[in-house]
Amino acid sequence: MYKHIFRMLPLAAILALAACQGGAPAGNSAAVADSLQVDSLARQVMDVHDEGMAKMMVIRRLKTRVTEMADSIGASKEAAAPYTQAGALLDSANNAMNTWMHAYDMQMEGKTTEEKKAYLQDEMKKISDVRDLMLKSIADTKQLLKEE
Repeated sequence: MYKHIFRMLPLAAILALAACQGGAPAGNSAAVADSLQVDSLARQVMDVHDEGMAKMMVIRRLKTRVTEMADSIGASKEAAAPYTQAGALLDSANNAMNTWMHAYDMQMEGKTTEEKKAYLQDEMKKISDVRDLMLKSIADTKQLLKEE
């Protein structure tokens, strides 16, 4: 009896593996690929967002520093101008991130797959521009303050 069971085990294993190999029906493979592409684009957008959000505390710290510098110079508007301009650029970067976050439609309900792809590609451009503005405002301010 055990001989028959041991002979049937490999056959049962092969049948089980063959049943698992079917995957998605051929007609759904394009839909699955589109869905994966949408998920990938959404993840890329959020990765850029996360990179920018990691800089928010740096922007706030630098904003405080340039405001203090401009206030301490005070009487001479010419001397304070670079600090005031750096503060305005930091504010602009901060506001750009907040505006993008409030406008971003994470759910994308009611959109077709093609509309989702187009939306995410557009949002990738927008959030990349925001991130670049944030990085530029930080670099310019650090250079002004002679920070590393």
